[in-house]
Amino acid sequence: MSVHLHVRSCYTLLSSTLSVEHIVALAKQYGYRAVTLCDEKVMHGAMAFYHACKNADIKPLFAMEVEASWEEQPYRFILLAKNDQGYLSLLKLSTYLNTVQNTITLDELKPYCSDVFLLTAGADTNLESLIIKQEGETLKEFLVACRALTRSFVVSIARNDSGLWQIKNQYLKSVCKELNIPTCALSRIYFGEPDDEESYQTLCAIKQGVSVQDKTLNYSPNRYFRTPEEMTELYDDDDLKMTDVIADACQVDMKFEKAKLPQFHNKFHVSSEMYLTQLCQKGLLKRMQGKPIPKVYQDRLHYELHVIISMHYADYFLIVWDFIRFARSKDIYVGPGRGSAAGSLVSYCLGITHIDPIQYGLLFERFLNPERISMPDIDTDFPDNRRDEVIEYVREHYGYDHVAHIITFNTLAAKQVLRDVGKALQVPPREVDALCRMVPNLPKVTLDYTYENVPRFKQMINTSEKYRRLYAISKRLEGLPRHASQHAAGIVFADADITNVCPLIHVDENICATQFTMEYLEELGLIKMDFLGLRNLTIIDEIVSDINASRTKKLEIMKIPLDDARTFQVIQAVDTVGIFQLESEGMKNLIRKMKPRDFEDIVALLALFRPGPMENIPRYLEARAHPEKVDYMHPSLKPILQNTYGVMIYQEQIMQIAQVMAGFSLAKADNMRKAISKKHGDELKILQQEFIDGAVKRGYSKNLAEHVYEMIMKFANYGFNRSHSVAYALLVYQLAYLKANAPLYFFSSLLNSVIGSETKTSEYLFEARRRGIQILPPSVNYSTNRYQIEQRALRFPLTAIKGVGSSVCMQLLKERKEKGQYDDVFDFVARITTCRISRKLVETLIYAGALDDFKMNRTSLIASLDDAFRYGDLVKIEDENQIMIDFDLVSKPAPHSLKENSFLCAEKEKEVLGFYLSSHPISQLRARIDPNLPGLIMLNQKRGWVKFICHVEKTRQHRTKNGDLMLFATVNDETGKFDLVIMPNIYAANGAILVKGTYLMVEGTIDRENSCLVKRISKIETE
Repeated sequence: MSVHLHVRSCYTLLSSTLSVEHIVALAKQYGYRAVTLCDEKVMHGAMAFYHACKNADIKPLFAMEVEASWEEQPYRFILLAKNDQGYLSLLKLSTYLNTVQNTITLDELKPYCSDVFLLTAGADTNLESLIIKQEGETLKEFLVACRALTRSFVVSIARNDSGLWQIKNQYLKSVCKELNIPTCALSRIYFGEPDDEESYQTLCAIKQGVSVQDKTLNYSPNRYFRTPEEMTELYDDDDLKMTDVIADACQVDMKFEKAKLPQFHNKFHVSSEMYLTQLCQKGLLKRMQGKPIPKVYQDRLHYELHVIISMHYADYFLIVWDFIRFARSKDIYVGPGRGSAAGSLVSYCLGITHIDPIQYGLLFERFLNPERISMPDIDTDFPDNRRDEVIEYVREHYGYDHVAHIITFNTLAAKQVLRDVGKALQVPPREVDALCRMVPNLPKVTLDYTYENVPRFKQMINTSEKYRRLYAISKRLEGLPRHASQHAAGIVFADADITNVCPLIHVDENICATQFTMEYLEELGLIKMDFLGLRNLTIIDEIVSDINASRTKKLEIMKIPLDDARTFQVIQAVDTVGIFQLESEGMKNLIRKMKPRDFEDIVALLALFRPGPMENIPRYLEARAHPEKVDYMHPSLKPILQNTYGVMIYQEQIMQIAQVMAGFSLAKADNMRKAISKKHGDELKILQQEFIDGAVKRGYSKNLAEHVYEMIMKFANYGFNRSHSVAYALLVYQLAYLKANAPLYFFSSLLNSVIGSETKTSEYLFEARRRGIQILPPSVNYSTNRYQIEQRALRFPLTAIKGVGSSVCMQLLKERKEKGQYDDVFDFVARITTCRISRKLVETLIYAGALDDFKMNRTSLIASLDDAFRYGDLVKIEDENQIMIDFDLVSKPAPHSLKENSFLCAEKEKEVLGFYLSSHPISQLRARIDPNLPGLIMLNQKRGWVKFICHVEKTRQHRTKNGDLMLFATVNDETGKFDLVIMPNIYAANGAILVKGTYLMVEGTIDRENSCLVKRISKIETE
């Protein structure tokens, strides 16, 4: 028997087609008792490999391939962990190579070699050269130098599937025998079956950015997972036996000391438990604003603190309290809460959340269950432009070695793998794009799903061998990791150096992340907290800051009334563009039906608009419309279900019903909720019986108990976490309140958040204008790098013009600040030539309208540029150190005066902005015909019958299967573009008007995004 000592997984990115699970499955299939995971410089797969091997009853061997230099030449080695200490050495070495420096010498490798087998890697250009040339003395010196690192040095005998290497390896063995260095068989494995070689070759081509036909493509053929029989045929018995010796000598049990949460140190030097208790008591007094504390609050706080302290989580809460306190001290707006943490009174008292759990009927046990030991999970929202400040604080405070981001892997998902494989196989990009467009935009959509559910995709794949090959290889590579990135929010903490349990890697120049993905960190003792960057918090923070900078009475966003009439008018009118969670067309439809009247309605709105709970929407709306008909099943359940009209929307309601009817503790009720959602069958049978028995014991009939339990089973899968819904409803309400009561500030911040996005900017500008907010054009004399409020209007920023980056904008502003406003086009050009700003950029500024202040039309400005640049050269004085302007040297030329072509100007403006800003002919037509007609951008999410006006941008004829001509047209208005589909009958009757440049009134139906099937069409005369 033998053991494979070098199996590379897909975590050596784009260099192996083998997932960790596939490696273990092959080892099991072929009867191996042990198998080695050996990736290059990284340990990403170690934890998944450990669990997969344990489940398959196969011994896991942990190795890593590294490069180390000897005599200034690089050589490749495998380090294979003998025990837990050796495994930890690999973690440290991998961290060093991925965060400190990526090269290492043989001498520097020595500290990592005491508890590992050190093997030559079996694929090493320099070592192979010594063997082929039979440079015996140098070879011996090298091997002796390696042996000096560890007694467990073994030379690998590799590539015996080559006739040449069978001969050369005998020479290598003779040298090793002379030096008394053992040898072992080593087959480097990069893919599974021999049939997988084409997929592996394609993967290598993707990595190297070449095609599979490229002669420079570097890949290793025949590196498949060999059976024991094949290994016996290829290698000598003694080398095969040595693999068993090595495997037998290795035993990694993962019994090293795990990480713990850092201890929070307070300045009073009291225990964390006492400090937490004191903070909570003070916090509760503050929340009650000096009024007597109701007993229900005192009892709840006492209970929560008892649970938290008994579960040893005091430090956890103090750490969260501390970084939130830091954020507030730096005027960083912290979200009101998210997830089940909003159900904790301790969190409310500490200021971690801003939702009173008793007022809103939120349950602590949904957050922290004393009967089910698991870490608390407090996630915190920060403005996305200031989140990094809080993370930097915890890194400084707890130590850079004790805090890290979490790695994630971007994979070769369905569209990506088609594009990558298509490029490697030299399939024309337009053909690959056509296939990619057919892949549905669904989460985690697969090629298999697309093939089975999209007939056009299946049909296209089956039309040629080229596409069948593309599809087959893509399927084999689909899901493999493509590159590493950081988790959007997760940060881990440890009481000691994280590398004691988990290796680290730089995923960005300054960002260190765990090499293991999120699901393996808790078992290593690493505690995750989510620091989420929320664009909407940035918007709220900016609006409030701008409002408070302009008036003496400060707006406190956490103290706004939750019954503001204007706010509910905005929501009921479905004026929800820019409001967090309420922008999608589906949500707007629900708002139209529901017409939210109070804060509780917003809470329900967010809970209902989820894939599962949506099924309850018709029932909820019916009950809400007719509350007198609601069946609460029993009077005792009415207080629990009344605010949702008898429909179980929230998980907390299910827990409360189990408490009231069956006498369950809330902790046990939470266990029941979780068992239902996880479909734990045996546990559910026991809980069902306990629920019915408990209810009967408390005086309820058995029939009622069975009926209620049946309803719980029905709704539990759809129940939403009320704590999260209440917390996010507060964010929704705050944004709606600001939009209703401070629209100018609202749109200023909203537009600033989407600079760079033409689509969103166009949509938000349209909405702002619809509300009567004037948008002032960009101006070199008044604009800055952001939207600014100016005379109760919004001034468009220079940075929203294509090609005007931040550095150019800052130069223009600096010149303006130091030397005053620009007088005219000649003054402007002369002054900015000292900043080395190009003529093309000046043209862009003119087309954007940024020089309109000079009282010349844009056509005249463009015509005057030659004279302006000549003038600039004449008044410019250059010496070695600086460029100066002397306007007395020559008189300004006379400006040109030409007639403006308004349509051409509008098109040029759209070219440099991405949309029409100052005027679009459509705006005038809409005002004349019907001001209520929607802009095209408002049709994006619409379905059904629509009516709108538009301008034809381009057309394309198409012949149907019957030979009839139809037309596809791209149209635009001041908000965006849209596609029209004109069927043969409509086209035949209206062909004369369906040409580029025409303005049309269109009626038709929309059944998919961005496309309208035309039913009626007519030309609009512009004169």
